[in-house]
Amino acid sequence: MFNFEITICIITYNRGKRALENVNNILTQINNEWCVLVLNNGSNLEVNFYDEIKNLSEINSQLFYVRHPINIQIHGNFRSCFDYAKSRYIMILSDEDFINSDGLFSTLSILKFYEKVGVCRPSIAPHPELITPGNSYVFQDNYFIGGNAALNGFAFVGNYISGVIYNVELIKNMGLLEVYDRKIIAHRNYPHLYLDLLVSSKLDVLITSNVTVLERKGEETLIENGTSSVASKHIGLYGYGERINQFLALRDAVREVVDLSDLNTDSEKIKLFIELNLLLISKYFYLIFKVNITNYTSNSMERNLLLDSFFYLVCSSILTHPYIGNHDELVANQIVEIYEGYKREFAC
Repeated sequence: MFNFEITICIITYNRGKRALENVNNILTQINNEWCVLVLNNGSNLEVNFYDEIKNLSEINSQLFYVRHPINIQIHGNFRSCFDYAKSRYIMILSDEDFINSDGLFSTLSILKFYEKVGVCRPSIAPHPELITPGNSYVFQDNYFIGGNAALNGFAFVGNYISGVIYNVELIKNMGLLEVYDRKIIAHRNYPHLYLDLLVSSKLDVLITSNVTVLERKGEETLIENGTSSVASKHIGLYGYGERINQFLALRDAVREVVDLSDLNTDSEKIKLFIELNLLLISKYFYLIFKVNITNYTSNSMERNLLLDSFFYLVCSSILTHPYIGNHDELVANQIVEIYEGYKREFAC
């Protein structure tokens, strides 16, 4: 039996000051049916601020604090939200961002009418103090039935983790966390995207124009020597190598969820596999050659050769896949169309 309507889960590491500020902000906005869960991923810096959160949790019945003994990485901390949830619904929140309580209240009111929704992606607006938004976006309202429609309409919409709402009860009842646990290491950078695929294959999904999160200025997480600098911006989460790893892991996940969905014929499965991979390909061309391209060019990586290399990698990983069947020429033409679009843009 859950004690609250929603748990706002703040996943945090070495940013205790931001986390404490966030907690204090949320506690001024929530009603009696909401609670806050702070998941400290084994932080060894800004510990005094986390101690303040822990002390607050001991006197506030709507605030809960968990410190993992070691850093279990973002995928582990994200997964732990489901283990420590105090409610049917959880909302994932970066320690940097604030909630918009009015938007969250409206979204929860809608979810009460849709008992089969496993995941909801609300909209994000910039905080008034934010000069340059990076993740803010207002979506159109959409509802998709689990399976083909949800996978096509929801699974690759947005990367940002803040604001996503999960129905813990439904996800656990469908056994999706057990499936998630078997493959999560491969999706360590974007664990929520993998879970969104799994949930969409079985449960209905909702996208709403309601703004539940206010994006605030981002910062790199402090590392052990007390700095936040990195040697090269093409290394790490947004690095080209990691982008390839993400892409290939999600390609494999697409086949997994096609098999999980309730499609009856091979032709239906092949069609869905192709549709989802074209969405995935478009997404990663965009991420690499729009969002992250300056990371690479500023580190002496030539963009046209990089574009060519990714095009060939995509072709090699998709066109000979068993689920493409005899549709390789059709798929190749669509990949070429995406590729040539970016090539034309670079030529301008």
